[in-house]
Amino acid sequence: MPEKIYISSTGEFCDTHGNIIQLRGVNLDPSVKIPSSPFQATHLPINNEFSTSFYNPTKPLSFINHPLPLNNVEDHINRIKSLGYNTIRLPIPWEAIEHEGPGIYDYKYMDYIIDLLKIINNLGGIYVYIDPHQDVWSRFCGGSGAPLWTLYCAGLNPKHFKSTEAAILHNHYIDSRDGKERNDKKYPKMLWPSNYTKLACQTMFTLFFAGKTLAPKCIINGMNIQDYLQGKFVDAFMELYDRISLKGDELLANNCIIGFESINEPNPGFIGEKNLNIIPKDRYFKMGSTPTGFQSLILGEGMATIVDVYNLTLLGPQKKGTKKIDPKGVKAWLSQIDRTLIDKKFNWVRGAEWVPSRCIWRIHKVWDILPNGMPILLKPNYFSNATMENNNTIEMDETYFINNQFLEYYRLFHSEMRKRNKELLLFLQPPVLKQPPKIINSDLVDSRTVYACHFYDGMSLMFKTWNRRYNADTFGIMRHKYMSPILALVFGESNIRKSIRRQLKEMKDESKKFLGPSVPVFLTEIGMPFDMDNRKAYKDGCYTTQTAALDALQFALEGNNLSYSIWCYCHQNSHDWGDNWNNEDFSIWSNDDLHRGCVKATSEYHQTHFTNECIMIPISPGTGDIHQCLQDAKELKFDYNGFRAIDAILRPYPLKINGEFVDAEFNFDNKTYVLKIIGSDKKITSKPSKIFLPHYHFPLRDVTIHSSSGKFSFDPKHQILKWYHDQGQQKLEISMDKSKFNNNEETKISTSIRNDNIVGCTIT
Repeated sequence: MPEKIYISSTGEFCDTHGNIIQLRGVNLDPSVKIPSSPFQATHLPINNEFSTSFYNPTKPLSFINHPLPLNNVEDHINRIKSLGYNTIRLPIPWEAIEHEGPGIYDYKYMDYIIDLLKIINNLGGIYVYIDPHQDVWSRFCGGSGAPLWTLYCAGLNPKHFKSTEAAILHNHYIDSRDGKERNDKKYPKMLWPSNYTKLACQTMFTLFFAGKTLAPKCIINGMNIQDYLQGKFVDAFMELYDRISLKGDELLANNCIIGFESINEPNPGFIGEKNLNIIPKDRYFKMGSTPTGFQSLILGEGMATIVDVYNLTLLGPQKKGTKKIDPKGVKAWLSQIDRTLIDKKFNWVRGAEWVPSRCIWRIHKVWDILPNGMPILLKPNYFSNATMENNNTIEMDETYFINNQFLEYYRLFHSEMRKRNKELLLFLQPPVLKQPPKIINSDLVDSRTVYACHFYDGMSLMFKTWNRRYNADTFGIMRHKYMSPILALVFGESNIRKSIRRQLKEMKDESKKFLGPSVPVFLTEIGMPFDMDNRKAYKDGCYTTQTAALDALQFALEGNNLSYSIWCYCHQNSHDWGDNWNNEDFSIWSNDDLHRGCVKATSEYHQTHFTNECIMIPISPGTGDIHQCLQDAKELKFDYNGFRAIDAILRPYPLKINGEFVDAEFNFDNKTYVLKIIGSDKKITSKPSKIFLPHYHFPLRDVTIHSSSGKFSFDPKHQILKWYHDQGQQKLEISMDKSKFNNNEETKISTSIRNDNIVGCTIT
């Protein structure tokens, strides 16, 4: 049973003795974004047959076997553990729990999740936290997360999103005849985030977080749609928790499930837009057709308009022209007939002012249509200036949203979870790369609060390449640190790596300022795409670029001693369709790399080659400090088959520190690892610091360990080096003689004490 995780007064994960713990792992896995039955990956065309099930709120579907078929769980979890990972972030979309209708829960899916977690629990050594996952609200508006009925609840008609460009789906780019992307119109790289600034997604998030303020006429079953949607969302995940408590209480008692996240990547929608007639200057992501807020409303009512079209360049988005979009009278809103049928299906009674077949923002007098048929914008600043019930006007911007509307939601989630469990970790996640809410010393911060944030390197993400010559300060750009994106450029790979490390440090420091020094920071998503350089690696088997990119992220993480869950591990990953979702391809493991066999370490990562055998490490008895651990050890086998960029993702790290972290760095090319700490003054000599030391990089041949004090023992089964050190400043250096890397001589252990008081454990 994994030990309980505590949080120190300085915001570090720790054990019961105060030893600092680092949590490392993966997001398992993005297949949860789509149903398993019928299988509805984003690269399937929405033809007549698919459309019948895709848009039908009564059509049965199931997410069972996503993320993993139960008979495959043990293999995948053991493979993940072979990386030294001890944590899994388990994304679960709202749709998987409540797809059939409001209040109608899929208990079979919940029981499947419980069975999956029980297998993980029985395997041991892995913590799990649950992520209520979404991207751009729902897969019906280009992402994942919310069930179809939520869009109908808002009065929207997803069948008409294509005509009105209320959302752009990957499915729209697939030829219905052969199921392939059309040669004349391929789905652009990373287009899906553009849906965050289109009608469907912006409307849904606005209603979810600020319906009472901005859409008071949207009343359903006697309550505002904000309360209705938030209530249903929170109730669904509380139902999941209650089911786990009922049928899998050992998962909580055994510390298998350690926490819940609040919601993945929340978004303000329209909230804060100062002028619907223009594209905001701080909208750094613009790709393809990019309507203003007003143009989105016009298109939603079936009216033609001309919108700007953007390309994303290394210097930021650049306008390349315009495009006329003509829905030809097709509306993104439900007609009276359709809404009547939908409302009857879900037992909805709407307020009298909520008229059908009309944009809800037109109902609220944000805009209107003149008698001559021309649209007119009446309140361009409607979403940034709101009149409250006391007739006071409030100015809403990004900061206001995070500290008010988002916090109102988080307070609800926090309250409902704490009624049930006061010991689970609650992962508070505000909008991505945005300032966290200022809640230091408030009742929303308790001793089990964790700050969940995400980081993706902007240039690598959008262009799907690792530029060694120059990059940009993503975090600084998002925080308006530079007057021009050009000023954010960083030159040279060494400086780029240092820049990413600095960005993560700034995020960590900011958390202490806004949430308090006792709140730990957890990167619940961080990763790099694998389909870089137009999928070159899939042709030549060389993952040089991906390895360098991921190593830069790992360098930044380990230098800040940050816990993280890498995005992602996908059991269905393929070279053709990546993670089966919007052409994303982030999985560190792939089915299509299994035939290449296990990647073996070499002196330089760009010379990596493949073999059909997995790594076998023979261990022989020796003498000295490590002797006791080795004498009963047998030949070990670690399954790295199918992993990509293994040199970068598999690395040593401090599992536990008996003291304080100072610095760490691993160089897989030179096969060196350096760890600096301050040894605890509590004199707990029986509690060593523990370092995960993978045989892959340090295969017990010519490994030299230098330390400023102490002695060592080594557990080969778990690849853990135990370091019994003194108090105060301590340094550990592990290196290997690469010239003897392939030496097949019998492993022997010896120790030596040098004149400079450095104790070394040399493995020859």
